Amino acid sequence: MSENSSNSNYFYRKAALVGTGLIGGSIGIALREKRLVEEITGYDRDPETCAQAVKKGAVDKTAASVLEAIQGADLIILAVPVLSTVDLLKEILPSAAKGALITDVGSTKAWIMEAVETLLHEEIFFVGGHPMAGSEDSGIKGADPALLENAIYVLTPGSNTPEQVTVRLSNMLEEAGAQPLVLDSLTHDRVVASVSHLPHLTAAALVQSVAGTDDIELVRTLAAGGFRDSTRIILGNPDVWRDICISNRWALLAALKRYKESINSLEKYLTLPSAEAIEEYLQQARDYRSTIPHRGRGILPDIFNVIVLVRDAPGVLGKLTTLLGEAGINIDAIEILHVRELAGGSIRIGFRSKENQQKAANLFNEKGYRTHTSE
Repeated sequence: MSENSSNSNYFYRKAALVGTGLIGGSIGIALREKRLVEEITGYDRDPETCAQAVKKGAVDKTAASVLEAIQGADLIILAVPVLSTVDLLKEILPSAAKGALITDVGSTKAWIMEAVETLLHEEIFFVGGHPMAGSEDSGIKGADPALLENAIYVLTPGSNTPEQVTVRLSNMLEEAGAQPLVLDSLTHDRVVASVSHLPHLTAAALVQSVAGTDDIELVRTLAAGGFRDSTRIILGNPDVWRDICISNRWALLAALKRYKESINSLEKYLTLPSAEAIEEYLQQARDYRSTIPHRGRGILPDIFNVIVLVRDAPGVLGKLTTLLGEAGINIDAIEILHVRELAGGSIRIGFRSKENQQKAANLFNEKGYRTHTSE
C-alpha cells in the first residue's frame, strides 16, 4: 500500500487517468468501486467523453488539461492509443510528481519501453501494462469493470524500476480482479502478435474476402455462427488497431509469414485434392486447439465447464443462472456460444471445482436441458 496514503486500504492516494475510453474507463470504474485509490482525476481530449466518465463512475473529477490531471498524482495511467503514448509521456514527464508511477495500457510494449529507457529519469518510475481484455464496443459507453475480471494483465517494468514498485501495482490490479503477469516486452510482443494481433487481421481479411463479391446480400443472409464469431473482433476500434499494427509490425509480419505458409499448405491439399491431407491438417489443428484452456495456463485455476444447449428464447440465461443460484452453486465463468452449425445455441458455464461442475450438469439435466462437460 502507499505509505503516503491517508487510508491504509488505498494503494495510491491520487491517480490520474489520461484517456477515459473503453479500457481506461473500465480500469477507473474497477479502482473506484473497490476503493483501491483515494481519488481519480480524469482527462480526455473529448470533453463529452470526460463528462460521461464522471457519470459512469470511472473518475471522481475531470481536469481541463493533461498537466492539470497529473498534478500531484502518485499513479498516472495512460489509456491512449499506442502511437500517442510516447508523445504524451514526453509532455507529462517534466510535471510528474517525484516518485510517481506511470503505466500505460497499450497492446504493444517494446516500442514504448524502448522510448521509456531514453526519456525516464530516476525520480519517476514506469511499468508498461497490457490488460488482455476488450470488447467490440468502443468508448466510455462500453466501459465495464467486468472486462478486467480474471483477465491476464501483462506488466513490463522498466530496467530501473524497483521491484517493490512493480509488486505494488501488481497487487492493486489483482485486487481489481485481473491476473498480473510480468514479462519482458519483446516476449510479450512476439506472443501477442500471434494470438491477439494476427487473429484481428485474419478476421479483417476474411471479411474483405467476401465484402466485394456479387453475393453480398446472400452472404449477409446466410452468414452463420462460424462466420460471425470468427469475425466479431473486427468490430473493435480501427484507430486502436492501426496503432497496434504499426508499433508491432515486425512481430506481426513474422506471424503473417507463418500464417501464409499454413494457408499455402491447405491450398495445396485442396488443389491435389487430398482428402487424407485435409483431414490430417484439420485434425492437427483441432488437437492443438483443444489444449488451449479458456483461461491462461499456470496463471489461473482450472475451470470445469458445462455446455448447455438452449433455444433462442427471452430469459433463458436468467433461468440457468437462477437455477444455480437457488442451488447454491457459484459461477466462475460464463460465455454465450453462437455456433449453430456445430451444436445449436449453447452457453458455457465454468466452475472452479469438478464437484460443482457435476452438480450443475445434473441440475440442468433434471430440468430437461441437454448438456456436456469439458475442462
